[in-house]
Amino acid sequence: PSPEAIARFFLITQAYDTLIDKNKRFLYDHNLGEFATSPYYMPSYEEWMEERIKKQQEEKALELQIFLEKKKLFQNKPYYSFRILCIYTLHILGYGSSAILFILAIYIISISHFIVLFVLLPLFSGSVFLAYLSYTWFNHKRSLFK
Repeated sequence: PSPEAIARFFLITQAYDTLIDKNKRFLYDHNLGEFATSPYYMPSYEEWMEERIKKQQEEKALELQIFLEKKKLFQNKPYYSFRILCIYTLHILGYGSSAILFILAIYIISISHFIVLFVLLPLFSGSVFLAYLSYTWFNHKRSLFK
């Protein structure tokens, strides 16, 4: 709550930034650069925020560039198209098997009595659950290959 708390916070932040960066630490240790003229330089809040935002944008851009390079390398692998084919095939098989289970349960109920519904309720639930798992699994795997 003290009025100089913000100033101390900026000073500590600048000291931390100086300590974690080898180049800034070297300049500070040898009294070179901006640290030689004013070791207690206090940027305004706007300058400090602009610098932070700029650093975050640079880090995000670097991460995106690394991700895109890795993605391109992955897509150039010989097994990439085979894996995509397997993902779509398994997705179709998951939906198909859940539909077959559902239709089989309805068929058994239609040729027998309605009370059999309670016996086949696990089959209905299993078919719906299998369809849900197939959907979520497919969306997760597809997101990995985008």
